[in-house]
Amino acid sequence: MFAGASRGQEQTSSLGKATDPRIREAYSRHFAIIQQMLPPHSALPPLLNLTKSKLDLGGKDRAWEKGYNLLTDAGVDPGMHGPIDATSTGRAFYDYFGRPNALPARSSEAVIIGEPVASEALISHNRETIYSRFSVKVLNILKAKRKAGIHEGADLIAVQLGGSVCFPSGHLTTLVVANGGFIALHKRYMLFLWRPPHSSETYMVAESYLIEDDDVFPINTEADVSAYEHGMPLDKFEARVKAAIAANVDAN
Repeated sequence: MFAGASRGQEQTSSLGKATDPRIREAYSRHFAIIQQMLPPHSALPPLLNLTKSKLDLGGKDRAWEKGYNLLTDAGVDPGMHGPIDATSTGRAFYDYFGRPNALPARSSEAVIIGEPVASEALISHNRETIYSRFSVKVLNILKAKRKAGIHEGADLIAVQLGGSVCFPSGHLTTLVVANGGFIALHKRYMLFLWRPPHSSETYMVAESYLIEDDDVFPINTEADVSAYEHGMPLDKFEARVKAAIAANVDAN
């Protein structure tokens, strides 16, 4: 069984026992479809289960949210009347002039190797989008400004747009960014990070790469990651990133 299927079963189980087995089956199919929509090395997104908890629109450092509305009313419960409308998906697209760079060293405020240790899906204050927030343990620093306060052993907050929400009605929805993936807990990643306007401590993930058995694989496929899609030894990949940082360029 592939990892995505196992993770989908875990997320279905976390939703509890649906009264209608057809709805539970719809949840399972939903996660299987989402896994197929995501790039090969992506994890499934974090899940916010509002059938077990109330929506919390509080919390600090969320002023940046209003600049990143991907899908109108994505955070509004559409209701559910049966298995046929038990789930929904949304896919957001970005418009670029050309393709973004696979190694955005110059435009990233920080480049680190880190391990996500906690995650949650959130709904923006205006309920127009869903995003995922990760607490990442910093293992190694390739680039960071001294005043940013990033140091080895510290935890930082990294955000990826998209995520899953099960609303109080039981309707399950997932928002993903086209060609974008998600990082997973307790794995190592190289992360290219930048801080959005009006944010004091939250970083956006520009690009992310999974480090597995000393090889590196891209999580996103929106940039030209053809050189890395089959894996690249970590030392060779890290040398490329360090060269781009030293030259202060965005590279592929």
